[in-house]
Amino acid sequence: MTKSASLLGVCLVALASVSGISSAAAQEAVAVDVDEIVVTANRREERITEVPFAVTAIGAEEIDERGSNDIKDLQYSVPGLNIQELSPGANRTILRGINPGAGTGLPIVGTYVDEVGISVDQQQRDGLFPLVDLERIEVLRGPQGTLYGQGSIAGTIRYITRDPSLSGGGDGFVEANVYSQEEGEIGYRVNGAYGGTLVSERVGLRVAAGYERIAGWIDYFNPTSGNLVEEDANSATRWFIRPKLLIQVTDALSLRLMYQHMEQEFDADSISSTADTAIRRRPETYPGQDNSDIFSAVLSYDFGPATLIASSGYQKRDLLFTAGFGPFSVAFPTAFEQLSNEVRLSSNGDGRIQYTVGAWTREFESNIERQSSVGGVPNPFLRRSGDDPVDSESWAIFGDVTYSATDRLDLSVGARQYEDERSSGSVIPAIPTRTAEFDAFSPRVSARYAWTDDVSSYATISQGFRSGGFNNSGATFGPEELTNYEFGTKALLNNGDLFVDAVVYYLDYAERQAASIIEASPGVFFTETRNAGAASGFGAELAIQAALGNGFELAATAAYNDVRADVTNLEVNKGDRFDLSPALTASLSLSRTSPINNELDLFWRLDFQHSDAYDAVFRSLGPGGSTVTLEDFKSGAQDYLTARIGLEGSEWGLYFDVANILNEDALLFPNSPIASTLEATRPRPRSFGVTLRRRFGGE
Repeated sequence: MTKSASLLGVCLVALASVSGISSAAAQEAVAVDVDEIVVTANRREERITEVPFAVTAIGAEEIDERGSNDIKDLQYSVPGLNIQELSPGANRTILRGINPGAGTGLPIVGTYVDEVGISVDQQQRDGLFPLVDLERIEVLRGPQGTLYGQGSIAGTIRYITRDPSLSGGGDGFVEANVYSQEEGEIGYRVNGAYGGTLVSERVGLRVAAGYERIAGWIDYFNPTSGNLVEEDANSATRWFIRPKLLIQVTDALSLRLMYQHMEQEFDADSISSTADTAIRRRPETYPGQDNSDIFSAVLSYDFGPATLIASSGYQKRDLLFTAGFGPFSVAFPTAFEQLSNEVRLSSNGDGRIQYTVGAWTREFESNIERQSSVGGVPNPFLRRSGDDPVDSESWAIFGDVTYSATDRLDLSVGARQYEDERSSGSVIPAIPTRTAEFDAFSPRVSARYAWTDDVSSYATISQGFRSGGFNNSGATFGPEELTNYEFGTKALLNNGDLFVDAVVYYLDYAERQAASIIEASPGVFFTETRNAGAASGFGAELAIQAALGNGFELAATAAYNDVRADVTNLEVNKGDRFDLSPALTASLSLSRTSPINNELDLFWRLDFQHSDAYDAVFRSLGPGGSTVTLEDFKSGAQDYLTARIGLEGSEWGLYFDVANILNEDALLFPNSPIASTLEATRPRPRSFGVTLRRRFGGE
C-alpha cells in the first residue's frame, strides 16, 4: 500500500459542539431546546428533526449512565441493530435484518471513528471501539451510499471522540469497575481521560486510556480423559490509549490529529456446549489477538459561505484466531491495512440552498498466513499464504443538495459515483491473482415537511451497493444492490419533554450476497459467499424519550422487520427471513435522579432489552445439485434486565450494578453446523459489580 503524502490529508470539521445530546436514544435529548439537538449524520451540522432519514444518536451522558463499555450493550436500544459476538474482535453487525453472512466481502454496516472508516473486508470481524470519552455515537439506518463510502449498504455507525478544550483549565475523569461473573471469575476495568489547553485559544490536547480484564466463565475439559484443560478459559484482556490534538491555526483554520492504539488477547472464544453454558469439551484452547492502530488528520478551513475539509485516515489491524475441527486445528493470522483520503466542501449558514460535494479514495490490503495442523502436526499441504480475502483500490465522487422550496418544505437530492477494483491471489497454494472491477451510481432523493419548528415528516428513497468478490476456493460472487423506501416523522413535543421518532420502510434487495456451507470432509466445513437472488419486505421502527416529571425519565424503542427471500435456490427458500435476524427487538429504560441534599443525588436506572428468537439454516450441496439442510438452528428469545443504583456528587459517583438479572441463557450463535458440534454462544451470565467515578477540573 502506498502511504504517500497520504497522512497529510485531513477531514471533517469540528464535529458539532454537542455535548452528549442524542437524537432518538439519549437521555439528555429530552427537556432541552430543540435548537440544541444537533447531529452531523449528513456531513454538516443539523438539528435532528431536519435530517431526512433515520438516525439515532447516543450521547456521553447516556453511555455513562448505562455503564456501557461496548456497542453491544446498546444494541437493542438502537432500533433495528443486532450484534452477534463469537469472541472479542469477532463481531457480526446486523441492521434492519440485513445479515452480512460469514464469508468474505465488504461489511453491510460501515464503521467510522470521527472521519476514518475502520471496517475491514471480511465478515464477523467488525472492529471494536472503546466507549470511553466519546462526544456521542451516531447510528445511521438505511443505505448511506451518497455520503459514506465504506460498506454502508445497511447503515453506518459513527464513534465521535471528544475534542480537547482551547480555553480554561484541564479537566478529566477516572473510573474503576470490578464485578463478579456468576459461574466464572472476577473482572475489572480502569478508564480515564484528561485534557487541557496547551496554548490559550490555539492548542489543546486530550488523552483517553483504559485497561480491562474481561471475566471468563467457560471451562475446557478434555473430551477423552475428562481432565480440566483450563478454567474460565474465555477471559480476555484489553487496553488502549487515544491522544487527540486540536490546533486552531487561525480563527478560520483548524487541524485535528487523533491516534489510537489498542490491543486485546484471549485464550478461547465464547462458544460452549448447548447443554451446559459453562463447559466446552475440547482438548486445547484457541488463543487469539486483535491489535490495531488508527490515525486521522482533519484539516478544516471556514471560508464563510462554505467550509473546506480535507481528511486522511490510516488503519493497521493484526488479527489472530485459532479454531479446532475434530483432529484439525487452524491458525488464522491476518493483517489488514487501509488508507483513506477525502476532500469535501459544505455550505454554511441557513440559506435556501445547502450542499455537500466531495471526493474520496481508499486503498485496502489483506494478508494471511494460515496454517492447519492434524493431530498437532503442521501440514504443509494445508497452508495458505496470500490475500484474505482481497486487496482493493476504490474511489468515489459524491454530492448532496437541499433546496428549501418554502419555509416548510425541503427537497434534497444526492448521488455517489463509486469505482472499486478488487484482486485476490495466493502464493501457497499457487493461485493466480484474480481481478474484477465494480462500479455503481447510488442516488438518494428526499422531501421533508416541517409541520412546526419541532415536528417534521420526511420521505426518502436511497440506494446502497456492495461490490462482489472472490472466495478462497476460487469461486466468485457478484455485487448486490439495495433500494430503501422510507417514511418517517420526528417530533419534540410538550415543551421538549417528549421526543418521538417513528419510521416505516420497504427494502428491495437485488442479488443478495449470502453465506453457503461447504463440507470439505466429514465433519469439516467452510463458508463461501454466493449471490442468493432477490429479497424484499417491510419494517417499522419507533423510539420514544420522555421526561415524566419529578426526576423520572423514560426511553423506549421497538423495531419490526419482515424482509424475506423472494426466490428459492441452493442458498435460500422463498419466504425465508435472513439468518440470525429477529423479527422484533425492543427496549425500555426507566431512570430517576433525586436530590438527597445540596451536594448529593440518588440515581437509579433499569434497562430492559428484548429480542425475538431467530433461525439460521445451514445448507450444503447434495447429489445432482440438490440442497441438503445440515441444520436449522433456532435461537431462544432474549430478555435482558440490568439495574444500576448510585450516589452522585458534583465530582464523584459510586454505583452498584447487576447485569443480566434474569440470568438469560438463550442460544445465540451456532458453531456451524451445530448438529455436528453441539456448541453455540450464549449471553454472559448474571454479574454483580461496583463502579467508582471521579471527575476533576472543568467549570
